[in-house]
Amino acid sequence: MKRSPDQRQCSILKKILLSTVALTMSLAATSQAFATSPGYPYQQPRKFYVSKNGNNTDGLTWATAWNEMDQIKWTGIDPQNYDSLTIDGGVGRMIYRKPMQVQVRPYYSPVRITVSGEPGHNGQVVIAPGSQSNGIEINGGVQLNGSKRSGIFVYGAKKGITVNSNAPYPTSVKNIEVSHCTEAGLFVSPSYYPLGMSQLILHDNATNVVTQQTGAPGGAQLSKCWIYNSSERINSDGVRVDGTTSGPPTLGVSLSSCVLGPGLRDGVSNLTSARPTLTNCLLINSKRNNISSYSVSLQNVTSFMTRLNSSHSAHNCLKLQASPQPYNMIGSTVKKTIAYGGMVDIPISIAFPYPPNSTRPFPLTVEQNTQYRTTGNTTALAPTMVDPKFVSRVGLLPNHTPIPYLMGLDFSLRPDSPAVGTGSEVTSIKQLLSTFD
Repeated sequence: MKRSPDQRQCSILKKILLSTVALTMSLAATSQAFATSPGYPYQQPRKFYVSKNGNNTDGLTWATAWNEMDQIKWTGIDPQNYDSLTIDGGVGRMIYRKPMQVQVRPYYSPVRITVSGEPGHNGQVVIAPGSQSNGIEINGGVQLNGSKRSGIFVYGAKKGITVNSNAPYPTSVKNIEVSHCTEAGLFVSPSYYPLGMSQLILHDNATNVVTQQTGAPGGAQLSKCWIYNSSERINSDGVRVDGTTSGPPTLGVSLSSCVLGPGLRDGVSNLTSARPTLTNCLLINSKRNNISSYSVSLQNVTSFMTRLNSSHSAHNCLKLQASPQPYNMIGSTVKKTIAYGGMVDIPISIAFPYPPNSTRPFPLTVEQNTQYRTTGNTTALAPTMVDPKFVSRVGLLPNHTPIPYLMGLDFSLRPDSPAVGTGSEVTSIKQLLSTFD
């Protein structure tokens, strides 16, 4: 018997209703699954904690925080999950006696390690592992921030901070003070990628900064840093570049908006094929050389020296030397730079092994420089002597000017200065420190 049209319509309506009910139930189940799942494809970012007051269990709260730097479970901190690590600084300071050996895997979104900003936890983090251990070891792909000026203080370690990274991911170190380390305050290995270091205060170390150069194009990029020695008894360099003199020339360590000095033996010392770059930097009265290198690039730099050093010997505001590989010399540039005092030690010519007895002018490009009270090959920098007229009356200073007094000098230019528009935008230590965030 044939079904009537009304029966066929009822059957179709039933099927539609059943399909609608099934679809609604499926959507409800899916919504419930999304509501209870950690999210696709990763979990929510986790915050881990380090505190001397933690019970050293899972590190997920202040109460369960890892209680020393060597207790951090680095394998559980996942940069792909945007995990982070917060360090307890206590009320005033909190002292950790073990080195921080950062062992997270490199990733394009690096793990952030910071000092806490919470009241009761936002004091200074002190890392003092002793002279046989490094303070902080970084292998790339991490952002380490003391959260305020000297928020992390590394004291009396072997090397204060070591950075070794060849991963093409961001690495940055900020707001750390390092002092009295037996080898180096900051040690940076060769890298093919830039390694950013900013707002560091490095002082009174065996050498304050050591960077290695083996021909790789990257490496340390220092910005807004103060590097100095607080006592005449400490005879160490500011920045020393170690490595090879052979091979093609490459860019070396980069410093921008930094103060080097006072109290240093050499501000920058480089005897490699790399060319250090200084931009908007202030160099104050090194004992031997403010800058010593085969080649260098200076842009808007201010260099100050008393007539002689504290031992009544001549010291160099700029010392450039002929490389053992003269064919590979990249040449130097000195532009919009002020040199007040010290000797200009720059060769007039450079000798080449072939043809025999051949010489060429020393490769140096200069532009809009000002010099005053310098000696040596002064015409290499500028044709005449002109007083730049600093705010501080530095011309009256004796050779043995105390370091604390040098720290208070203001090298900004007076309104009637003939050197306006040249020299460093960083004009005093006080001004530099006021820019730290």
